Amino acid sequence: MNQRQLRIFLAVCDQGTTAEAAKQLYLSQPAVSKALRDLETSIGVALFDRQGNRLRLNQKGATFRIQATALLRDYEQLAQFGARSRQQLPLRVGMSLTFGQATMPAAIARFQQAQPRVPLQLFAENVAQIQARLRRGEIDLAFVEGTMGEAAYTSQRLSTYELWAVGAPTGPSRLKLASLAKQHWLLREVGSTLRDRFEAALHRQGLQVQPWLESTNTTVLTNAAAAGLGLTILPAPLASPLLKAGQLVKLTLPKALSMRTENYAIMRQDGVQDMRQVMIQCFQAAESASAL
Repeated sequence: MNQRQLRIFLAVCDQGTTAEAAKQLYLSQPAVSKALRDLETSIGVALFDRQGNRLRLNQKGATFRIQATALLRDYEQLAQFGARSRQQLPLRVGMSLTFGQATMPAAIARFQQAQPRVPLQLFAENVAQIQARLRRGEIDLAFVEGTMGEAAYTSQRLSTYELWAVGAPTGPSRLKLASLAKQHWLLREVGSTLRDRFEAALHRQGLQVQPWLESTNTTVLTNAAAAGLGLTILPAPLASPLLKAGQLVKLTLPKALSMRTENYAIMRQDGVQDMRQVMIQCFQAAESASAL
């Protein structure tokens, strides 16, 4: 039994004769008759009572017709599963907190305008947490600082952020290496790219600092810095509006402490071109617009 035989069987049921079914299916009448015989042989049941050249659907044939109709309907639904799932299943996107603050609102607005029927599920956490979600299969796409360096994943570069030390306008405007450890540093948690990049830069100079305030919330840190409680590290896109508003100032650091991040979209390397690429294009457009 195969799909072709079932379609021919249902056409004969609907049209009443093999001749009419053949016309509908653009087949010869002998081909239709043979398909019916092959179907009955394969299932071991006569589906029609034959009276000369006439066919009459018998009781078993009527029951079989119901099941065949349901089977072909289910087959069609399965055949469209890929297209439907792209529309119905949520696109699960993870992003670092920096992306969540700097780029996500504009990027998601672009995506929803382009794909209003695609549901979304979004996560904003530190880089280590987002990478862990991607490895566990909990998200389809990640926007983070840095790559994963694993063969199972593919990365697309999006942008570069400079990292700045900032503080209140009433505080220092320039720092020397010798004075870094004396400052009150307001830092993100371990696993955050801002924290990791800053500590790596210090380590290369043989320095180490203990955070005076540690938080997973960048807003808490920027508010504390604006209040004169200490200094913090921010990516340029987040720091620029606060500098323009006069809430914070950028500190001049030794060149040895220049810091930046390379930012990437990362997804599993499965060769599938789907809504993930549309989302990446939306993030790229949002990054480009913010750089203007």
